[in-house]
Amino acid sequence: MTLTNIRFPEDNPFSRIKVRHIFGWYLLLAIGICFQLEMISSTSGRQFDCTEPLVSEIVGIYLSILILALVWRQCRLAGIEIKYLVGKVPDRYQWLPLVGLASASVVFSIGVFRIFYYPLSFIVPSFVEQILTEKRDRSILIEASHTFNPGLYYLMFSIDSFVIFHLFFNFIFLAIIPHRWAAKWGNIPAIVALCLLLMILDYENFIPLLVYLLIYLILYLKTRSLLVIIVFGVVTSLIFTIWDLSHTIFFNTQTANILDTFRSQIQLGVLFFALSAPWVIGFIYKNWSVLKGPLPYFANAAEAEKIKADSET
Repeated sequence: MTLTNIRFPEDNPFSRIKVRHIFGWYLLLAIGICFQLEMISSTSGRQFDCTEPLVSEIVGIYLSILILALVWRQCRLAGIEIKYLVGKVPDRYQWLPLVGLASASVVFSIGVFRIFYYPLSFIVPSFVEQILTEKRDRSILIEASHTFNPGLYYLMFSIDSFVIFHLFFNFIFLAIIPHRWAAKWGNIPAIVALCLLLMILDYENFIPLLVYLLIYLILYLKTRSLLVIIVFGVVTSLIFTIWDLSHTIFFNTQTANILDTFRSQIQLGVLFFALSAPWVIGFIYKNWSVLKGPLPYFANAAEAEKIKADSET
């Protein structure tokens, strides 16, 4: 089965998946879980606040697992073979360049963020200060200090950041949604729509987010393997975590003026951008045509059918 021999939309199994249902489930389950916590708090006498960092991590993990299970079941009902979505790691895959690309992507993201918001810090300082304050308060060390059990928070954060998040994001946003929207509109319109969706969900970092999305999609379409981009995402998260810890420790913005500290780092942002942009932008430019090619599910399915046919002859 290839994308070209699907004659009608109803012949495409992804036409039976509705993205709005996924977000609807997410919203309803999130409301239900928070309501359950409120009920438990009122009966037990102990307060469980969904905004408390540790509770938020636990709820996020639980919610992600529930959504993954629901979408997995929906895929099975729609006749989608999960193995073709996940794919296999290519033989003798070169992991070192992947780690290098992940490192360059993190450096690029840090540089672009500083370059983009530096002029805005003079034009709309209150807006930029709010963004910087929110980013500082989401730091691992700071959030851990606001929990009743920092050790458990670190454990839940690690499970979420290095396992659950990547399973959820890659399966939902890089496998299901692109295949569904490509079945409806085609590859490029589907990618544009996905970019707009993620920009709405995380407007503060929309430029690095778009770059990351293109890298993820290129890697997925090139390797036809979710496992490769999961590894890429885990390495990226690990590097970001190291940067977050070092930045919190060595650039203490708790006592200093957060805008002045941010503006003083513009040279660092320019340096990071200059070092990483040729690698990151060059990778996207060289592999842009991959985004117009066959989607991983159909390519993997066609390859499996070919192997089966060859074995029978």
